[in-house]
Amino acid sequence: MDTISTLKQRADHLAALAPKGLFRFLSVGMVGLASHTIVFTVLFKLDAPRSAAWFAGLVGATLVTWQLNRRLTFVSTGRPRRAEIARYALVTGVAQTVSYSAFLLTCTFAPKIPPSIAVIVGAVVATLFSYTGQRFFTFAPHKAAPTPSSPEGLSSESAPIQEVPVV
Repeated sequence: MDTISTLKQRADHLAALAPKGLFRFLSVGMVGLASHTIVFTVLFKLDAPRSAAWFAGLVGATLVTWQLNRRLTFVSTGRPRRAEIARYALVTGVAQTVSYSAFLLTCTFAPKIPPSIAVIVGAVVATLFSYTGQRFFTFAPHKAAPTPSSPEGLSSESAPIQEVPVV
């Protein structure tokens, strides 16, 4: 077996072990991280306070990643859009609190590191929290109230999370 075939088999094996949707989630996260870092850097260089620049970058990145995750990573939950957005905001708030805490700690304990790198450190630390919350809370299938025809309490729209097909 040649080296390329061996590497492909190993990569396929590792991909099969990864949680469902993780690679798409990470890809979307990279786009969000880039947008957050760009907005932060531009505003910081324009003398915006560090916290204000960070928050503005967060808002922009959140809007970008919500749309991309909704369209590319997770299937519809069957939950009303308003409820799904509220769940998304809650998970994002927790993950970004973790991210911001890591950002501040990095800036405090490693003051010679550029603040843009501290943004990246915070994003990496928060990724685990974000993926878990988005997959198992925000985009989890909606469970309807039990009905006589549905003793399990699952609506016909409820289905296991599936990866969105690659187009």
